Amino acid sequence: MTDDYVSQARMRELIDDGSATVMLAGAEVSPTWYDGRWWYVPADAAEDADYQAAEPEQAERFDKLRRRAEAVERVQAELDARS
Repeated sequence: MTDDYVSQARMRELIDDGSATVMLAGAEVSPTWYDGRWWYVPADAAEDADYQAAEPEQAERFDKLRRRAEAVERVQAELDARS
């Protein structure tokens, strides 16, 4: 791992031990929150490309997407509780 890149294998270890959190549960490769930063694998990268740290503008988009995902999860939990 460098300051700006993390291998997919290492990120998987970090996810598995709870040090990192994926945005999209169940996705093989997903934007991931680790060490106070968003990390992602660019869409046009090779299949085994490293995660790279998101630039501030992209990190802001990931923050917005995560808030939306959390809102959906809350609504789903409420609906499940009513069933």
